[in-house]
Amino acid sequence: MDTFECLRKRRDIRSYLKKVVPDEVIKKIIEAGRLAPSAMNLQPWHFIVIKNKETLRELGKFCVSGRFIIDASFAVVVITEPSNKWHEIDGTRAVQNMSLAAWNEGVGTCWIGAIDREKVKERLNIPKSLHILTILPFGYPEEFTVKRKKIRKSPDEVFHWEKF
Repeated sequence: MDTFECLRKRRDIRSYLKKVVPDEVIKKIIEAGRLAPSAMNLQPWHFIVIKNKETLRELGKFCVSGRFIIDASFAVVVITEPSNKWHEIDGTRAVQNMSLAAWNEGVGTCWIGAIDREKVKERLNIPKSLHILTILPFGYPEEFTVKRKKIRKSPDEVFHWEKF
């Protein structure tokens, strides 16, 4: 898929088909995260891939705004290292790479923001010193979620040339 077409068509997906995403596609998606640029190339991230359905159900209890994770084929817990002052920006760059790589493969995701991070850390043995940036559920989108029109502000509302 053309990069700009991918950017134009990508949507946040919260409804998934009951279809397994193959390991080769999962590996492409997380590799896209690993390849993201980072400040001083420090790569302050870790990715935990969760495929086990029971673990996804448990994580659903901790994802206040993302209970739909229970229907995902898999999820990626994106962890950053707060000792790096750019960890959230760099981690977000990795998330965007994974999101676009997934869409290119016909797989959707949606950033989950409201998470009981302490309970997730405890459940997944994540060191307390690290930060859970997000959990990304991934799966093949239900058709109706893809066909909705993407609504964006007009260019005149957001583009400014030379001055505000």
